[in-house]
Amino acid sequence: MKAYGRLALAAMAALPALSCTPDWATANNTPFILEIASITPSPLRSDVERLNNAGQPTVFNDDVSVSVNVFRKNNQPTLGTTPVEHVYLERYEVRFFRSDGHNTEGVDVPFHITGPLGNLRFHTASPGGQGEVEQAVAITLVRHQAKLEPPLKNLAFGGNEDIITTIAEITIHARTVQGGVLEARGSVQVSFADFADQ
Repeated sequence: MKAYGRLALAAMAALPALSCTPDWATANNTPFILEIASITPSPLRSDVERLNNAGQPTVFNDDVSVSVNVFRKNNQPTLGTTPVEHVYLERYEVRFFRSDGHNTEGVDVPFHITGPLGNLRFHTASPGGQGEVEQAVAITLVRHQAKLEPPLKNLAFGGNEDIITTIAEITIHARTVQGGVLEARGSVQVSFADFADQ
């Protein structure tokens, strides 16, 4: 009975140590960490319609530049690098949220989207020094189609609402040459409205 009690105490003592392990150490089995360092512009004003040169209403994409870093978990200068450590950016996702909790897609916020990144390749950084590499990736945050669907089309021509403010969460998905999975998340505020044409 005493042996069981000691085992139970040892198991309970080990639980806090397990809970302190960071997510990147348990969810990512690669030697690297992927990070979204910045999103530009931030915040973003998204015009739901604009007059073209002929005076006709038109819609357009809203693109952002996402700075993505790859760096090593272990940055010891004695480590070497090989081509099999390259990291490929494969695709991205964008989901929209509102701080008031009204998050129904196609009613309160635009539908989520996914898009390819063309297997953009990172030559991973050599160990030591900064130990990281960075690339600027252009992605479409708001597509044409979103402005032709509710709730954004309801804003055109001074529609039912004046403005919708959302948080766009961007997830970048990547893989190593060896098949390891990486992802990074970042967010940017997006305000949708029928802004005055300049």
